[in-house]
Amino acid sequence: MGLTCFDVMVSPEVQNTIHPEESVAKAFNIIKRSRARFLPVVDHDGKYVGVFTAPTLLKLILPKAALIGLSHSRVPLSSLGFMSLSEEDFNARLQQLKHEKVGDNLSNPDNIPVTAPETPVMEGIFLIHQYKRHVILVDPKTNRFVGTMSANSLLDHVLAQPEETENANSE
Repeated sequence: MGLTCFDVMVSPEVQNTIHPEESVAKAFNIIKRSRARFLPVVDHDGKYVGVFTAPTLLKLILPKAALIGLSHSRVPLSSLGFMSLSEEDFNARLQQLKHEKVGDNLSNPDNIPVTAPETPVMEGIFLIHQYKRHVILVDPKTNRFVGTMSANSLLDHVLAQPEETENANSE
């Protein structure tokens, strides 16, 4: 049998996750500490709920006025020149995010590829290419979060093997 997404995934023991009722401020701290670009959101039973991303966090930090009309066209950066953000403003905005729930700010599920752990790795690679992001692995029977597959997890797996083989041959 060929490689599956499960074979090259980042396990739940390594992958940071967050619960939907947690605050966006807590998500900010996890993202900041771990340098993650996303956090899978799981309930207390380990069931997959969605994904909270660093770009969503940035969107929540932006003043609402900066987002007006953004969904229809690109806003020229010059039109945002009237806005500034001092460190004090930034910290005040983070304080407000303590009242925002992660579960209320999930990424659009149409933009997040989800597949079963048994999916052939080539299909997982195609999903990464198509969506330009990680793939969430979810058990189709239980809807439990199993792990994530990313370009890095794939490369870590693939690149680790030749070195191990080289070392074994040189001994």
